[in-house]
Amino acid sequence: MPNRMVIQLAGQQYTMLAEESEEYMNEVAELAQQTIAACGGSSAFASTRALALSVVTLADEYIKAKKAAESAEAKCRALETENEALRGQAQKNGSQQQGHKRR
Repeated sequence: MPNRMVIQLAGQQYTMLAEESEEYMNEVAELAQQTIAACGGSSAFASTRALALSVVTLADEYIKAKKAAESAEAKCRALETENEALRGQAQKNGSQQQGHKRR
């Protein structure tokens, strides 16, 4: 069941419904407020320009984080593939050594 909470951004109150906890939503609101302030707004007021710059800033950070996560996942998959190949080679080498000892 969604949690209902009120957050404040740039002097305006917003009622939010979220599956996440109130603590998490307060963290989201705090990041949004910090971004608004960094873009020229304040805790009491933000111009449309400051809000628009905040949205662009957060979208930019999101896209960069998403690309970094995708890159890390691809590297992880490549390392897993390499690991499997090396295990297979090690098993093959181990089997060959066992065969030489028997002769």
